Formats: sequence, structure tokens, C-alpha cells
Amino acid sequence: MPVRSTIRRAVTPQAPEPPPTGGDLASPAPSAAAVARASTLNLVARATSGTATLALAVLTTNVLSTHDRGVYAIITVWTGIVATVMTAGTPVLAADLVHGRRSPQVLHGAATAIALVTAAVLVPVALAISLVAHDVGAPALLAAAILTVLVTYAFYEMFIAQAEGRVVVVSLTDIGLAVCPLLTSLAAAILFDPTVTLLVAAWAVGALVPAAVNFVRLSRNGSLLVARGWAAARGIAGRSLGVALVGGATLLCTRIDVLVVAAVISASAAGIYSIPVALASSTLLLSRSLLTATYRSIMTAPAGEVAGRLGVALRHSVMLVLVGGGISIPVVALGAGFVFGDAYAGIWRPYALLVVASAFLCVAEMIGHVLLTRLERQRELVLISIAMLIVNGVLAAAGAAWFGLVGAAASTTIAYAAAAAAQVACCARLLDVPARDLVLPRRSDLMSYWRVAQALHVAPKGRRR
Repeated sequence: MPVRSTIRRAVTPQAPEPPPTGGDLASPAPSAAAVARASTLNLVARATSGTATLALAVLTTNVLSTHDRGVYAIITVWTGIVATVMTAGTPVLAADLVHGRRSPQVLHGAATAIALVTAAVLVPVALAISLVAHDVGAPALLAAAILTVLVTYAFYEMFIAQAEGRVVVVSLTDIGLAVCPLLTSLAAAILFDPTVTLLVAAWAVGALVPAAVNFVRLSRNGSLLVARGWAAARGIAGRSLGVALVGGATLLCTRIDVLVVAAVISASAAGIYSIPVALASSTLLLSRSLLTATYRSIMTAPAGEVAGRLGVALRHSVMLVLVGGGISIPVVALGAGFVFGDAYAGIWRPYALLVVASAFLCVAEMIGHVLLTRLERQRELVLISIAMLIVNGVLAAAGAAWFGLVGAAASTTIAYAAAAAAQVACCARLLDVPARDLVLPRRSDLMSYWRVAQALHVAPKGRRR
């Protein structure tokens, strides 16, 4: 598509195009063995990044007091919320690439332009907030702003790679965003007196590495085309307002229990509670690795095959999260006190509830991608996300006040269950299939693991012959 036509489409308001029904964009369904290999590759990467994230949590809990760990958790929560709002255009960007509306070169330039705008907005805001913030100084807030800019750029490039089916690029970027901050934080904690400001700044320095690598790698393929990508970025931003609201509300809902615990109980309690929240989030590595492996297949499937491919991915995601999380509960119960300290010995109780919450969340995440990118339906997700945020906030306040950390975890589980049910019902209606066909496990789902194991075992022998 010519650049002039692309810019005109980005600037001129127009109704969203219907999803592709076949033809050039349609892709054949991948084999179970192919999905397993791609999922395993991405799972290894996500497990590596998850381990690094866990190690960073262990580091901060051991070098900071529970109060400072609470402040650190609050900063990272708000950083994540702002980053989610700034990366709201990633599903729109992916939709433009999947539906063939813009070239990858223009979208790489758009990613750079969005990062520059993010920096221009967040740096002054961080300095302004520092004038009224009491527990956090300007250096920490400025570092958090820079961190958000770097993560925003890296996430846009990850989504372009995911839409193109480039699992290796997605995996390496994911690893870099977790491992590099761990290494810089560890070095900072060893060389200097660890403080909240120092550790947030170290995280930003670590995030610079994968962002810079992606920028340099794509310098000949669009990352420097800011002028060409500027109009595309404006078009993406204009169509992402609903997605920004969805992303911000969803992430705030996933973290509002931490903020409520800080307000209702104490910052120290929030620091303790942030650990089972982080551990439960790590179980989503299983479902997200499967999402990365099946993303392009689902988004480019013929209309009649979308529900089938989505249902298979959903059912396996739920099973993987529940099995992996269930196995980890006794490990957390036995080792939390030793790894994180005596104050964290009882975190397995809220963690057990949050594992169930993660199973519901993985359903909502995957269907959310389909609604935004494939079906391009923002309104439904906006309503569901706002309702979920309100429900979780009210329940978390009541639960934390009456039952402590377990009550906050229970509120999150209830909110995620309601959100998953609403999204499943909405997606089933749009795809004209029964909701049970999307989420209820089948005997064939269990047997597929045996067939995949056989295929993976036989394939190397075939190559040797």
C-alpha cells in the first residue's frame, strides 16, 4: 500500500473494517507439534524472564525494609499501569499489520514516534508529581518515567514481531526486559547502599538494553522513519482510546488489591502481599507462551475456524495454568519464609487463591486479544473492564478490612471470574458458537498431550534417517 494512502487512512476517521474471511490473509491451522515447539520455545523464554522477575522480587525483599518494599511495589504498580495505557495501541498496531493496512516499516517508525511522545509527556509529569509526593523524590519518579518509555517502545516492537509470527524475537525481547534489570539491580545493590530510588533507576538502566538493541536492529527497517510513522502513530493513538481505557482499567484491576491493602492495612502489608501477586502472575507465563505461539494462527484464520482455534488455545491455557500453579502451591508454602524472610511465611494462603484467579485471567487475556485485534470490538471490553475494576475495588476494600490478605486475594478471584465469564459470553455471541465450546475441556484435549509427546519423540529420529 502506498505511503500516501496509508497516511490518509490513518488520519481520516472511518469505520473499522470487517475481519478477513479468507484469501491472502488466511493461514492454515498449525499442527499440534508445531504449536508445541513454538510454545516450548516461548515458554523457555518466559520461564527465564519469570525466574529473573522472581529473583528481582527476592532481591528487593531482602535489601529493602517491608515499608520500602511497599513503596517500591506501589511505584512499580503505577509504572505498570501507565505503561499499559501507553501501549494501548499495540492491538491496533497488530490489527493494521494482520489486516494488511500498513507496512512493517511504517509501524516500526510509529513505535519510535509513540516512544518519543511518551517521553515528552511523562518526564514533565514525573517532575510535577515530585513536588507534592512526600515518600518519593524526583529521581525515583524520573527513573520510573524513563522506564515506562523504554518498556513502551520494546512492547510495540514485540507486538509487531508477534503479529509476524517471529517467536524468537518476542522471546529474546521478553528475556531482555527481565534479565537485564535483574543484573543492573543486583550490581547496584552490591556496589551501593540500596534504596528505592537506586533500584528503580537500576531497573530503567536494565530496560534500556533490549530497547536499544531493537532500535539498532531495526534502524534500516523503519525505526528511524519517524516522519513516515508519525501519521500512523496519530491514527493508532486515535483508535486506541478505548483500548487505553481497557488496558488501564484491566491492569488497575489486577493491581488494585495491592493499592487497597496499602490504604486499608499498611504499606508494609502491601509489600508482603505484592509477592504472592507477583508469583501468581508468573503462572501466566504458561498461557502467554501458548498465546504467542498461536496468535498469528488465530488472528489470520478463516472466519469459520476462529472459534475452533481459539477454543483449543483457551482450554489448554486454563489447564496449564491450573496444573502449574497447583504444583507450585506447596513449594511456596514450604519455601516462602526461607526465600523472602519470616514476614512472608504465610503468603501461600493468598497465593493459592490467586492461582485460581490467574486461570480466569488467562481466559480474559486471550479473548481480549481476539476481541480487540481480530474482531475489533472495543466497546464491549471497555464496559467489562470498568465493571471489573469497580467490583474488585469494592470487594478488595471489604475483604482486606475483614479478612486481611486472604480477603484481598478472594476479591480478585471473584472479579476475574466475572470478567472471564462476561468475555466468553461476548466472544461466543460474536462468533456464533456456544460458550461451552470455547472453555470446557474435552477428552481430546488431554489426549493431544500424548500425541504431541509422540511427535516430538519421533521427529528427531526421522531427521537422523
